[in-house]
Amino acid sequence: MSERDPHPESVPYEQVGRDSHPPPSPSVLELVLSELLTAVPEVRDSLLAAADSLLDAARSVIDAADRVVNQHRTDEPGEP
Repeated sequence: MSERDPHPESVPYEQVGRDSHPPPSPSVLELVLSELLTAVPEVRDSLLAAADSLLDAARSVIDAADRVVNQHRTDEPGEP
């Protein structure tokens, strides 16, 4: 193969990005969430409130773990 011969798998510059591919089909989770979010406003509001509560719970767990780690770091080596 010489320097002027294109690589066998190369694509001409003019054709780059012109291939049309269909978008991937949505997953089951995406379909369920989109249906719930476009459903009745009360359902959407409840779903968003539940997600907010889950985030708050995760933050609490992370904060508690951080406090325990910091406590263990500041303890004297001879203390139990």
